[in-house]
Amino acid sequence: MPTASSFLRPLLLWLRTPASIGLGIGLAAFLALAGLRLAGGLQPMELAVYDLYLNARHDADWREDRVAVVLIDDADIRRIGRWPMSDDMLARVADTLLQAGPHAIGFDLYRDLPVAPGTQRLERLLATQEQLYVVMKFGGRDAARVAPPPVLDGSDRIGFADLLIDPGGFVRRGLLFLDDGETLAYAFAWRLVMPYLASKGVTPAAGEPDPQHLRLGSVTLRPMEANDGPYVRADAAGYQFPLDFKGGERPFRVFSLSAVLDGTVPADALRDRIVLVGVSADSVKDLFLTPFNHGASDAASTPGVLVHAHAVSQLLRAGLDGERPLVFLPTWAGYLGMLAWSLVAVATALRVRALWLLALLAGLETLALFGGSYAAFLAGWWIPVVPMALVGLVSASLSEAYLSSLERNERQYLMDIFSRQVSPDVAEEMWRSREQFLESGRLKPRLLTATILFTDLHNFTPVAEQLSPPELMDWLNLYMDRMAGLVMQHGGVVDDYFGDAIKANFGVPIVRQDEHAIDEDARHAVRCALAMGVALEQMNRDWEAAGLPHISMRVGIATGEVVAGCLGSTQRMKFTTLGDVVNTAARMETYGKDDPAVTAPDAISRVLISEETARRIGDGFVTTVVGDLRLKGKASSVRVYRVEGERGAGAVGA
Repeated sequence: MPTASSFLRPLLLWLRTPASIGLGIGLAAFLALAGLRLAGGLQPMELAVYDLYLNARHDADWREDRVAVVLIDDADIRRIGRWPMSDDMLARVADTLLQAGPHAIGFDLYRDLPVAPGTQRLERLLATQEQLYVVMKFGGRDAARVAPPPVLDGSDRIGFADLLIDPGGFVRRGLLFLDDGETLAYAFAWRLVMPYLASKGVTPAAGEPDPQHLRLGSVTLRPMEANDGPYVRADAAGYQFPLDFKGGERPFRVFSLSAVLDGTVPADALRDRIVLVGVSADSVKDLFLTPFNHGASDAASTPGVLVHAHAVSQLLRAGLDGERPLVFLPTWAGYLGMLAWSLVAVATALRVRALWLLALLAGLETLALFGGSYAAFLAGWWIPVVPMALVGLVSASLSEAYLSSLERNERQYLMDIFSRQVSPDVAEEMWRSREQFLESGRLKPRLLTATILFTDLHNFTPVAEQLSPPELMDWLNLYMDRMAGLVMQHGGVVDDYFGDAIKANFGVPIVRQDEHAIDEDARHAVRCALAMGVALEQMNRDWEAAGLPHISMRVGIATGEVVAGCLGSTQRMKFTTLGDVVNTAARMETYGKDDPAVTAPDAISRVLISEETARRIGDGFVTTVVGDLRLKGKASSVRVYRVEGERGAGAVGA
């Protein structure tokens, strides 16, 4: 019956893997960036990207032919000689425009108080000409309310000119209605558009699928919420929609007041159009920041009347052309996208270990994210690209930092275990292939085929008796250093030192993938043993000159399956091999120490190998069958061979 520990242990092991830690990094980065976004910390960047996308659209050649604008600049004000212009001048402008046959004329000019002379003339025009519309200011909070002209008070030809200002002073949203609990007011653009749409058979209707929303033609205008798109806790009062500013800053035919007064406006330029009249003069300051004003030397350069004209155009396109406003993903979908992108970044970092390649892929992924979000923007969808890009970059960076730390620890761990035991080439190969034998930063035991070499000195005692303990230690260290160096030169790993004996492994810790590689390990081990004999012969000559006796060595080599792994505590751990093959190699090394049938007379080195080793080294070595020996601790006999040398290298090969 499964126990709790049988489930808990695999879970604990998994929690130590790079994948689980990477998942934790991704979740932490997501939570941090989501919290920052909820606090409004990313809103300025998101709005800046929104503006960038608006400016990057290739629709500058598009024109709104149903809307025209008359701008009053500083030159016009100097011409009329005063500001605000008199009621008489305003009536004259209205008369002139009415003669051109527009569908509607909207004056984005406050006229709550009379400006003599000509007040009665203006009031008469406003009262009798159904095409004339004027503005009032709804006000609220810190802004005072400005009443409409008294003659039109309570009529449906009054609209508020209030604009929604985002942080930083930019206008990006339009308004249809405002309600303070006592008064319901309609936007200037709404008042101008409704009669035009009605003349085309389009009237406001219940939205789809939500009947609480407003529909014009086939397009439902969903009111913006406080956290829609790039906004966080925005003022969602009234019925708001995102302005798309299609066609750039001025996609309308624009005329100056002087052109109207001089009669130089083409005869059909205003016919059956919605005409808006407003101020562009710097001295009046009816100017606003829009997405088109980023980086401009005079940033506040968009007249308010042009913003209203854009709202008019967008409502006309919704009702008559079926163009819907920008659609924002649900808030939950935006955060889900952040989480998904964070995990994509983590997966990329876990998969790609090279820093330069990860940086390249992260850059390409970020570019793809922005490219995809821009394509979605052109298709009418807003994707929260800044939070996704940031969470991806943070997740990838933290994952890379974690992996770099893990690699440093793993490399240090490997070096702690194998330091001075393998050659630099083997160490580098071990590091490149670490996934084969590292698990959760620790060496995992592996069943593999390896060749094990044991060597011991034959007549060490006479030497030890002639040397003092410090001299003996120096002498033995010299011998061990030479022999260990030969092991590493031949691709082996020094497993252990005990007394004057050495254990070495060939074919570990990297698992060999084919039989040829296993054969090569066996050949390397035998060549190493022969090279040890050559080195010992040279050392004997040096010791003879120093008055020390000769010594000889015994070597036992066996090939077969072993378990390779680490033994010891966390404070002291070593890499070793275990198995019957290890015992066989050790027993061959000690077998028949003084038996001349096993050891040739006057031999400096005796190398005995197992039958499996002999099979794997092939015909490249000269071998002699010693016989089927019954080794100590072995129930059955083992066929043993003695290596005389390598073919083509003399009796003993280096």
